[in-house]
Amino acid sequence: MMGIERKEQGTTRQSILQLLRRHGQMTALELSESLCIGAVGVRQHLAMLERDGLVDIAGLRRSVGRPSNLYALTPEAENHFPKRYDRIALDLISYVAESGGDRAVEALFDRRRESMARELQPRLVGKARPEQVSTLATILIEQGYMCEYEQLEDGSFLLTEYNCPIDCIARHHPQLCAHEIQLYEDLIGAPILRESTIAQGSHCCRYRIPA
Repeated sequence: MMGIERKEQGTTRQSILQLLRRHGQMTALELSESLCIGAVGVRQHLAMLERDGLVDIAGLRRSVGRPSNLYALTPEAENHFPKRYDRIALDLISYVAESGGDRAVEALFDRRRESMARELQPRLVGKARPEQVSTLATILIEQGYMCEYEQLEDGSFLLTEYNCPIDCIARHHPQLCAHEIQLYEDLIGAPILRESTIAQGSHCCRYRIPA
């Protein structure tokens, strides 16, 4: 019974997000009428969504009686709506391959790696290896990776990624994985051994970084 209640609550909150996405701003009463549930229940769901940083109060609607809060989505709520960036990216890479062949695709990945290296290098330059690895892990988390690292007894580091935001592209264009490890080497300034990859069927991507 508890599992069913949680599922229903999650469905109601997703419905609130969808209504706010469609209409921009709504009051609790408007949401209540659209969902056919009590205003008290809607306000409880809105409080939870506010707590999670998905909804905030955008203003007031003044009419007869007390003013009503207008609720709107926060930028973080966009992550709860479907995105198909992977399909667009694959299509664009296919167009590049059709017009310029594999060399054009390689040049595209080269420019991406070089651009990212220029952008990220200042965050690692001048740091000792432990700080470099920690900063690299932070950068990867910022980019959507579920990432962690540990220092081994011999002083080297094991960096593990449990997901891959570019997995669908890497499976079609495996050379992207080579560019990823080269980017890490450019940032760290040392050769890195890749022990496993998600694109090749492992449950994680794992890299060994020297001390």
